[in-house]
Amino acid sequence: TTGLEISKILLTEYRRNFSTIRVTTRALDSPKARELAMLGAELHVFSEFVDDVFSGVDVVVDALPTTIPQSYREELMQAIARQNVKVYFLSEYGLDYRTNDFPGYEHPEWVKKRELAAATRPLLESKTKVIQLVTGIFHGWTVRADRMSFALQLTTAPDSSLFSNIVGIDADNNIFSPLGPGTLRFATTAESDIGRSIARLSILALDPKIAAAVPDVPHIAGHNVSYEEIRDIVARVRGVPKGEIKSEDLKAFKENLSKNPSTHIMNYARVVIGENKLNYTQNDNELVNPGQQLWKWKTIEDYLRRA
Repeated sequence: TTGLEISKILLTEYRRNFSTIRVTTRALDSPKARELAMLGAELHVFSEFVDDVFSGVDVVVDALPTTIPQSYREELMQAIARQNVKVYFLSEYGLDYRTNDFPGYEHPEWVKKRELAAATRPLLESKTKVIQLVTGIFHGWTVRADRMSFALQLTTAPDSSLFSNIVGIDADNNIFSPLGPGTLRFATTAESDIGRSIARLSILALDPKIAAAVPDVPHIAGHNVSYEEIRDIVARVRGVPKGEIKSEDLKAFKENLSKNPSTHIMNYARVVIGENKLNYTQNDNELVNPGQQLWKWKTIEDYLRRA
C-alpha cells in the first residue's frame, strides 16, 4: 500500500533526518508491521491513545482511507492540534480534484476528501502547516491491472479485467484509447517517489528559513507522459510493434458517466485526463528534487522494466 511504501522510504533513505519514525498499524504482528519494525519503525496500534502516539512528533503523514470512522478522524485532528504538530500531510496522493467538473455526480471518494480538507485547514492552520500533496496517478494504476484493486475503496472486489483499460491504456493488448488525441499528457508518480517527496517537503517545511516556499498544495509529476509515449514505451520494453491509438469521444464518455455514475474512480480520472487537467507540466519537482540531484524520478519505462 501507499502507507507501506512511504514508511519504507522514510525508514531507509531518510532515517538520518528523523530520529524517531512512528507507524500506526491494525496489528503489530502482521507481516508488513514486522517488516517495518525490522527497519526501525516504532509501532503503535490504532487503539492507542492518539495523543501518546503524537507526543513530541513534528510531522504527521496521513495515509488512512476516507472510510475510517468519522469519530476517529476527529480524534486524530484534535490530537494533532493539542500536540502542536508542525506539519500535517492530508491523506491525498492523487489528482487535484479541485479542478474537477462533475456536477451532481462527483465520485464519493473526492467528495469526502474535499470535506476533510475543508474541515482540517481551519482547525490546524494557525499552528500546523497542512500539506495536500498532489501526485497524479500511481505508476501501477496506469499500466498494470493487478495493482488496481487495493486502494479504490470499492464496495466489491472487481474482476481485474475491468481495470485493463481503465484510463484507456490496455498494455496487455497493446491498445491505447485516450478521450482525445494521443498527445494528451498526464502525471504519474511511483509510490517510492511519493515517499521521497514527503520526506523532502517535511524537511523544507520544518526549516524556518524556507518553510514559506512550500505551497499548501504542491504538485509533483514523476513522469508527465502522453498516451503516444506510453505506447512507444510498451513497444520498446516488450519488443512488440507500436500499438494502435484509438481515440474516443470525451463528450460522449462524460455524458454517459453523468447518467450512469461509476463506482470506479479511475473512470473519472480518465475524463480529467481528457480535459487536460492532469497535465502537471507546471509542477513543484524542482522545489522537492532540484535538478534530480537527490534522486532520479522513476518513469513508466522504469516501472515496466521492473514489472
